[in-house]
Amino acid sequence: MKKLITSADVRSLLNSGQKTIQVEPGTIITPSARDMASELGVSFQSGPLIDVSKPAGATVKKDLNNDTGNSQAAKLNELSPELIAKIVREVIASMPGLGQKREPEMIKEEDPSGVRLVKGSTVRCEPFNTGNPGDRVGLKELFTIKESPSMCSGFMTVEDSAFSWELKYEEMDYVIEGTLDIIVNGKTYRGTAGDVFYIPRNTTVTFSSPDNAKFFFVTYPANWAELSNYQK
Repeated sequence: MKKLITSADVRSLLNSGQKTIQVEPGTIITPSARDMASELGVSFQSGPLIDVSKPAGATVKKDLNNDTGNSQAAKLNELSPELIAKIVREVIASMPGLGQKREPEMIKEEDPSGVRLVKGSTVRCEPFNTGNPGDRVGLKELFTIKESPSMCSGFMTVEDSAFSWELKYEEMDYVIEGTLDIIVNGKTYRGTAGDVFYIPRNTTVTFSSPDNAKFFFVTYPANWAELSNYQK
């Protein structure tokens, strides 16, 4: 079975004081191992190598008409599935962002007149800092101050959580789904899908949901976060 040298092997040998790695012909050196060796000043001494940083098919195709190409193709055919899988994992790990699931970006359309459309199904709430790390609350604003200088709007989610908030601005909340409880002066007002809350400026309330809630909010003025000294 052919030997494989990874970045972990390079670091391990360097920690042992070696600056030169002797490799046997046919040894496979992954791209991340080569990069790390270059950064740390480690060199390889060997015979002909299979360089997996180049497309294997292209290398074989280039040399198929000579003995070198046939020999190289034979070496590739000798690789075990386990070794191939290890090489693939190493290559993916060496390419930032590859293999990581990316959240789709919010889709927003804009007309020269200033009219804007946000596709609600593409909006993903981000963690909202209530001051309690245990709370599961999310928020996503839909427009920037430049796009909507007077009002702020967005979506908020509350999952089995409750937090107190003093509003230094006016707010309207339209419940999209779930159960949203707003507690003020010790009294609870429960809203469900289709209900709308209005909260006047300088009111302290508790936003709460016994299960989960998603609602659309609008604030006036737009700089609610600045007025509340909110820190993400």
